[in-house]
Amino acid sequence: LITPLTCLSATELVFLLKLLYADKIKTLLDQQEELYERQAQLKALLEISKTSRDTSNSAPSVALEDWSGKFSWDSQADDTRFNVFGISSYRSNQREIINSIMSGKDVLVIMAAGGGKSLCYQLPAVLRDGITLVVSPLLSLIQDQVMGLAALGIPAHMLTSTTNKEIEKFIYKALEKGEGELKILYVTPEKISKSKRFMSKLEKCHHAGRLSLVAIDEAHCCSQWGHDFRPDYKNLGILKIQFPSVPMIALTATATSKVQMDLIEMLHIPRSVKFVSTVNRPNLFYRVYEKSSVGKVVIDEIANFISESYPNNESGIVYCFSRKECEQVRRPHNTEMLSFELFAGM
Repeated sequence: LITPLTCLSATELVFLLKLLYADKIKTLLDQQEELYERQAQLKALLEISKTSRDTSNSAPSVALEDWSGKFSWDSQADDTRFNVFGISSYRSNQREIINSIMSGKDVLVIMAAGGGKSLCYQLPAVLRDGITLVVSPLLSLIQDQVMGLAALGIPAHMLTSTTNKEIEKFIYKALEKGEGELKILYVTPEKISKSKRFMSKLEKCHHAGRLSLVAIDEAHCCSQWGHDFRPDYKNLGILKIQFPSVPMIALTATATSKVQMDLIEMLHIPRSVKFVSTVNRPNLFYRVYEKSSVGKVVIDEIANFISESYPNNESGIVYCFSRKECEQVRRPHNTEMLSFELFAGM
């Protein structure tokens, strides 16, 4: 016996519709919940943006200063540069950048690869009391930096997914209670955005006056206009909001005017001092060769060029489009006279 729909009561009709469209209703309710959460997030972001603008508008403009002039820390900085880092002289803009950081300013640095960006925050980290936090995107880069600093006798550690429990415990004690020697701490952006425990310890470190500097390496990753956008970099603006009195330095090798504006806004450093070094590197040049259509011939030509142009066992990099092509190039029978190793899976 089939009951016509017109004979059903309103309650029975609603119940029948719920049965028929239960999955669709659940999907719509889930979407509604997601929209409510997104609305709350956007409201929070608008409030942060408004606070940042208000602070920027009410603050006086940054006075132009001669960052190449004399400062009270000059002698100590020169001694540390030479006797700790083993560097005889500053490169372009390094001294000015260091002086601005030592003066407590936020700094944006655009400096070509090989220009000496690391010294710009590592030397102030040694000179200033407390701990410097460095945010860097790649584990291989972090490991290299930490090993290099350890070789110089500078207490540096990294807190990443590869850090063992003993070192992690030491780092957290250093942050929370000031126990042990720690001058520079490297983390990935994911540690800032996803670890509540770490941020809690960092807050205690700051409250005790032991957080001396925040450095954001490869800062172009913050911007979707940058060539290497990294989503968790978007959340690094929280560092300036939580620790407004701690100077911040953001560094990158390349950044268009649009990317520079994004970095200043996203990191909440509207009154930062900006240093833009030339991207020209006179030691580099380009040369184009006609490429053979035969793979083996191409590899032989690469090997011959390297052997003839660099006979004294110099090091260099051969870029390929894929890991498979890298493996093909480095096969012993392809390049018997040369030694090839893969780097970072590329």
